[in-house]
Amino acid sequence: MAMYDWEKAGMGWLAAALREGHGRLDEHSARFHEARQAKRAPYRAFQEAAQKGGSR
Repeated sequence: MAMYDWEKAGMGWLAAALREGHGRLDEHSARFHEARQAKRAPYRAFQEAAQKGGSR
């Protein structure tokens, strides 16, 4: 749950920064999107393992 909360907080911060136009986010956009895409499968595996572990 802590990882999920951390993820949501980071995404909330990013959305606010994009919306408000703070900083030079375009310099980091490609790297951010590549990293987000790369973490999807491992993150999904973590979520599934956590759910199985919590149902014992």
